[in-house]
Amino acid sequence: MADDKKNVGQPDRNLISFKEKYEFDYAAKQLQKQVADTTKQEARDALTKAARQVSPSEGREKVMRAARKILKD
Repeated sequence: MADDKKNVGQPDRNLISFKEKYEFDYAAKQLQKQVADTTKQEARDALTKAARQVSPSEGREKVMRAARKILKD
């Protein structure tokens, strides 16, 4: 079943869909803004690595927090 973009709500806003390029790019752009001197590729790599550590179904903020930690280390 295709993703119905009209059917969005609180549960959908709390997640990052790694299958949707625009959602992944948006999350990478937000991560770039949050961590100084981060390239787009570094942000993408950190998000991918964070998604392996923390399940994306646990929420956007948990994945972003893990990605920030990866970039700062």
